[in-house]
Amino acid sequence: RPTSWPLLLVVAASACALLPSLCSAGTLPTMLVESGKPKCVLVSVPMDTQLRVDYEAPDIDSGKGPVWITINRSRPMESLRDKMLPGRKQKDFTPLSEEIKAKEGSIKHVIEEDGELSVCVRASPASSKNPMRFGLAVHTGKSKSELTKKRDEEHLSGMEISLERLTDAMEDILDEADFAKEREMVFHNQSRSMAQASVYWPILHLSVLAITGVTMANHIVRFFKTHHII
Repeated sequence: RPTSWPLLLVVAASACALLPSLCSAGTLPTMLVESGKPKCVLVSVPMDTQLRVDYEAPDIDSGKGPVWITINRSRPMESLRDKMLPGRKQKDFTPLSEEIKAKEGSIKHVIEEDGELSVCVRASPASSKNPMRFGLAVHTGKSKSELTKKRDEEHLSGMEISLERLTDAMEDILDEADFAKEREMVFHNQSRSMAQASVYWPILHLSVLAITGVTMANHIVRFFKTHHII
């Protein structure tokens, strides 16, 4: 039975009235950290992309212990460029680990190789009795503040800064399109491997069954002949 939206609103309002701290978080997607172990989100990013992680940490207290945000490679993408250029070596990924002390801010890191990344929060003061809220949002490209700073430093007009924003957006779209092609190539290779396995596995299975049947039949015939049953 579908849940009534008015009922959900009443429940949410009641929860906010009883526990205001649950409703005081910012606008970013929020997760609850209840231990000192890293809590991560996974993102897929194309190569030569500036990754920007905006964070909110309303419960942070530097006097209780350090809080870190790390960006590390979770799984490299099998690249079409590697297929075309066998001598090409994948660049070593340099993880980023930054201690955060402010309640909100942003961390930037340039991703040189496409793949799957993990963005993790590790809060040593967090525990089941002292949970901590963290808001995380992962973006690519330049932020509005960076574009505003560039406009002020280079004295760009409104038209020029709009062209700069459109150029960055087009580069992101093209990089993502190339990345999508590579992911499609990986999926295609996996599908072909599964299709080949589905062809040869039944043949192998039937061959094993046939050999087993012949062996069992010879064994039975030999048993009957040994005991003069036939």
